[in-house]
Amino acid sequence: MSDAWIYGEANGPAGSTARLLAELGFSPHRLTANGSLRPDDAPGRSPAVVVVVAPTGDICERLSQDEELADVPVLVAVEAEHLDLGEGIADGHELLVHPFSAAELHARIARARRALHGVDHGDVVRCGSLEVNLATYQVTIGGKPVDFTFMEYELLKFFATHPGRVFSREALLSRVWGYDYYGGARTVDVHVRRLRAKLGQEHAGRIKTVRSVGYRWEGA
Repeated sequence: MSDAWIYGEANGPAGSTARLLAELGFSPHRLTANGSLRPDDAPGRSPAVVVVVAPTGDICERLSQDEELADVPVLVAVEAEHLDLGEGIADGHELLVHPFSAAELHARIARARRALHGVDHGDVVRCGSLEVNLATYQVTIGGKPVDFTFMEYELLKFFATHPGRVFSREALLSRVWGYDYYGGARTVDVHVRRLRAKLGQEHAGRIKTVRSVGYRWEGA
């Protein structure tokens, strides 16, 4: 079950938003907008989505400045009387006005994901003859299936949904393997080497080594 973080007071809109997220299959974690950026009950994991309930304070800015959370979809949920607050509201990827339904929330999350990554979780990422199906965990090249281990697939999926961005080995370890993984940076290098071998001559070059930094995926 994917995590969803909700920043806002326990009662009112934050509570109803948490219930809608649970209805959509997320595991909601509640935080206060002026408190810790990460919940104590979800250590080592990045959320699938963040909802900030207005007034937002500086939480959107703090999220965007955190390397581990910068590409997590952020929705700002406001009540009609708070629409004139201005500051902070425009910093989210989508704006919701209470009351809203689970269907609208689902649609806004999907749109924010597409805006950030070009795909939603149920889509297929295509890079030439390479296709990564995010719903079925299948990878094909030229229509032929290619077998990957779970972590190889997770690394490939991460690369394919974050094209053009450079990630350090440490960032890849935390984003793909998780904070509770104690392996070193060599783990990333080994998996990149295996990915390149399985992707073959046509696609191995999509994983670019950025010297002294890390790796970048070229999707075009």
